[in-house]
Formats: sequence, C-alpha cells, structure tokens
Amino acid sequence: MRRLILATAFALTACQPQASAAHVMPSPSPAGPPGDLIYVQDPNAPRMLEMDWSGKVRGSVPAQGFSTPSPDGSKFLRATDHLVIEDWRGNSLGQLDADLTSYGLSTWADDGQHICGMTFPPNSGPDTGSGSLWIAAAGEKPRVVGPVGKTGSDPAVVACSIKNNRAVVAGALMPHWPPGGTRYLITDDIEVVNLTTGATEYEHQYPLGNLGGQLIGTGPRGDWVLATVSPDARYIAESGVFDDLTKIREIPTGKELATLQGRVCGFSWDGSRVVASVRVDGTTESHVLTWADQHIIWHGSGVAQSGVARPDSSDLLVATSSVAGDWSDQVVVRGDGTSSVVVMNGRVWSP
Repeated sequence: MRRLILATAFALTACQPQASAAHVMPSPSPAGPPGDLIYVQDPNAPRMLEMDWSGKVRGSVPAQGFSTPSPDGSKFLRATDHLVIEDWRGNSLGQLDADLTSYGLSTWADDGQHICGMTFPPNSGPDTGSGSLWIAAAGEKPRVVGPVGKTGSDPAVVACSIKNNRAVVAGALMPHWPPGGTRYLITDDIEVVNLTTGATEYEHQYPLGNLGGQLIGTGPRGDWVLATVSPDARYIAESGVFDDLTKIREIPTGKELATLQGRVCGFSWDGSRVVASVRVDGTTESHVLTWADQHIIWHGSGVAQSGVARPDSSDLLVATSSVAGDWSDQVVVRGDGTSSVVVMNGRVWSP
C-alpha cells in the first residue's frame, strides 16, 4: 500500500493579502527549527514552502528530489542520484545507504531519526514476495531486519516505532469492481515485525474473493478494506471499502477494540484520535474523534483524505476535499477542537 504521503506536499498557490505565491517572504531563519514544520509545494517556483502549525511560512527549500519529511519536519529525504537526509535549511546531514528504487516504500520512525523501508533482490519486483525490511539513519548502513511481503502483493512500510520496537508492513492491490469497473486501493495483508529480532509479531490476511479480473479470484468479492496504522504502531484502523464501517484493532494482539461509522484515514500521535469521513444525513463530513468513546472533537465539510499527526501533541493536519474533487482544504485541528484553515482550495494563508 502506497502511503498517503505525510509530506503534505500539494500544488498550492501561496498567498498573503495582496501577495502571490512568488512573493511569500519567509520569516528570518532562527538557529534551530521554528517548531514543527509542514511542507507544501509552491507551484510558482521550484521550492517547498515550510509552514508552521499556525500556517505561517517560515522558510523554503528546493523542490527537486524532495521526499518524505520527518514527523516534526526538521529534516527530510532528498532523492537525486542518491538518497540524502537534509535538515530544514537544506543542509546535508548524511547519505542514506539505501536502494533508490525502494525509498518510496519507506517511512520515518517515530523517533524522527531512523527510517524503515523495503528492499528487493536484483531483477525482482515488489510483488514477488521476496522483500526485506530494513532500518537505517543518516550515515548508517541499513540493517536488514527480516523478510516481509507476500507473492502478488505490493508491500510498503506504513508505520515504524522505535518506542514500541516494531514496524508495520501492508500489502496493497488495486482491483476493479465490478469487473472492468472502478479501481480501488485495498489492503490484502498486514505484517507486524519486531525490529530487533525480525520475528513476525502479528499477521493478518484480509479476504479478497473476486478481484474483478485482476490476478485471481472468482465468484463474490471479499469484504475489502483499506488499513491505516497509528504512528506508534499500536493500532490499526480497518476501513471497509463498501460498508462504510471501520474496525480498530490493537497491535500486536489483533484484538478488536471498537467499530466506528465512516472511513478512517489518520491517527493522532498517541493513537487515541482518528480522522474519518462520515456520512451524515446524506452528505459526507470530515470528523476528528476519539475512537474509544466516539466523541466528536471537530467536524467540517467534505471528504477526509488524510490526517497528519503532530508529534507529542493531539493536533492533526486534516486534508479535506469535495466529493466531486473541485476544492480541497488543509485544516489544523488542535487538541481542544478549535481549528484553522491553513490551505484553502490550493492557497496558503500565511498570517
């Protein structure tokens, strides 16, 4: 499953009153990062704007080769002819000795220092079932943790927790339903791997059934789901593609903890809150809620597309869009339920 990127990189027009994206003036750069950062792409210049959680533009870095930022935005991956970790000013912190073809299947760990990713033998694709999980940091040679992946599935690391000593690998497919009709991104299996021993702590294969003419399967389709994992790799949200229900499971026990209305697309940093799309009176709303008691913290219009967790906080960056896809917003939802739109229909609002 290709991660819905937590980079928050969007084609945006940055604006302040009477100003266009090309004229956004970043604040002077302090000695260290000005708090946690979010990265958004400036379509009018080849750069990534660095925005704090109030929506204020704090700086920028070149866009060429820009890839996944760390959870706090203080560093990010840049992929050119090799992989480099750079700080928020664009200074190199060291090369990442990893295969360029597999970096897109990786994710930052919750310590903001390590990266967990996938590698494959020469001349073998990601769907061959021959992948391996690796972990590395800037200037370190990647350490192979152990084999992961299933034949016929495209695996990717979707969560990596140094705190809980585990990584979660999800396999993905994009079948049609009905056969020859709409394609859906679905999760076909989950593997939870111990980062020290490489042992599989939990594994679950989701029912697939008829895949609409793709690869295998005849007769009725299975109960397809799309899984989302909390940043600390403690919880999995299994959202039904067709039934609009989500199950929350504990890792690594697999115990079902709750069932929610709607589809979950993100967790808060501690895993206690989720971002979900929920049908209400015939329309779709974006919600932030605590899954244990299903208390709604915040709600807004449109479909929730992703939720990015702010480290050591209950704050979430919620991406929403219309059902038709003709508008999209980015909303910072704070722990107390108050919110600020920081990107409105493709325009950055920088105070």
